[in-house]
Amino acid sequence: MIDYVLLAITLGSFVASFVNGAFATGGVYIMLLVSVWVLPVSAAVPLQSAFAAGSLAARIGYFWHHIQWRIVGVFVFGCLFGVYLGTRTFASLPEATISMLLGCLLLVLIWMPTGNLKLRLKHPFFFVGIAHSYLGALFGVGGVLQPVMLRTTLVKLQITGTLAACLISLDVMKVAGYVSLGFSYFDYVPHIVLATIAGFAGTWAGKRVTHHVSEELFRKLFRILVSLIALRLIYKGWVM
Repeated sequence: MIDYVLLAITLGSFVASFVNGAFATGGVYIMLLVSVWVLPVSAAVPLQSAFAAGSLAARIGYFWHHIQWRIVGVFVFGCLFGVYLGTRTFASLPEATISMLLGCLLLVLIWMPTGNLKLRLKHPFFFVGIAHSYLGALFGVGGVLQPVMLRTTLVKLQITGTLAACLISLDVMKVAGYVSLGFSYFDYVPHIVLATIAGFAGTWAGKRVTHHVSEELFRKLFRILVSLIALRLIYKGWVM
């Protein structure tokens, strides 16, 4: 008998990794959307860190020489504070509240105008680390690091590698935080293993078609998809 949850997680991880490999960012939303569709929000959010491991590790390997380690170090230092606060807020909120807030956050992130963002702070990625990791630990998606990174002077390959190094460091801290609060990753070992394998495969495929996919069409379809799932999360939280 086919386990449709495992199938959905595997395909979702492949598509998410493909998108990350081709466009540098965006896959995190796809993996989160698939996860909350087939799993409880209370499990889907902590599992994002484990599901992303294959894709992030593959990107680090492919783009190792382009990683900007100074940015990674400052970002990770900020994450120490954000993860601690975010995981504890996650544990204190009911699932219905998290579902509604996550839906609202996704709508804001996907439709927020992309104006010229100017960071005049001396160490902006420290504060980005706090904000991104807090939201990431609470909702499974941060939405702060990617737009900030895209507005730097880094080239695409540097962005892809640096994002991966930042996010995998953050995910290690998030996993430790969720485990300390009692979440068991052992209950989802098959999901994690299949997502990891699919993550490597998707990244490999995405890296090879990065110049052959219409980014404009992707962004339009992507916004519609995220919006529909966000509205479903809000409705789901409302009727719980």
